[in-house]
Amino acid sequence: MGLFDLPAPLFTALDNLMGGLPYYPRLLIWSTLTAIISMALYWLCSAQDKTAAAKERAAKARKAMASYDGVEFGEMWPLAKESLTASAIHFGIVLGPAVVSSLPALAMIVWVSGTFGYNLPEAGTLLKAHSVTANQISIGQQAEYTVEYPASDESKEIIAANGELLATLPLQATVPVIHKRAWWNSLIGNPNGYLPDDYENEAIYFDLPAIEFIAQGPGWVRGWEFSYFLLLIIISLGIKFAFRIH
Repeated sequence: MGLFDLPAPLFTALDNLMGGLPYYPRLLIWSTLTAIISMALYWLCSAQDKTAAAKERAAKARKAMASYDGVEFGEMWPLAKESLTASAIHFGIVLGPAVVSSLPALAMIVWVSGTFGYNLPEAGTLLKAHSVTANQISIGQQAEYTVEYPASDESKEIIAANGELLATLPLQATVPVIHKRAWWNSLIGNPNGYLPDDYENEAIYFDLPAIEFIAQGPGWVRGWEFSYFLLLIIISLGIKFAFRIH
């Protein structure tokens, strides 16, 4: 379990309270919660008066720079310096609160991805998978497998041609890959586990059935990402303008 996975049990418990709702309304509720919590945390962590003053100074400096129509470097440099300084001050003031407010959003996005991205296959259906080694990732060669997905009280192993145990089915979570542990797994863990570091194979990918929330349109519109982030942006901007958050 990684750092951003720690709140996952709380998110799961809250989601279970909405168990009577279909997937799509639940996804939109989580998008709304992400926006509200992130914007509220940013507002609490930021000095709004100081942020507003820095923003106004930067805007005035940019306007003065844009309106200058002379050609003398000695006259233009103070304007450019003020513009850069004011922008840097504004960026420095908002950077910390922005980072802090993004942490709950990152934790929610990690959990939403694992919850609303894929379903596990039904018992008895065929599951396709492919494994790759370090050199195969660059040239596209893959070893492919097709297995009958077992029931929850059964187990089935996927073993590579060289004898490496790649996976034991059924999977523990709706994550479509098992790979070697990387540095970023201290932040985002893989609930399906990891391949040993001394394996020739780097990862095995599963063709899990993706959850589609929109029936029409290209593939990138149908998954959770489009609806989640679109509503997240709309609500965040709405909160920003409605409450005049700088």
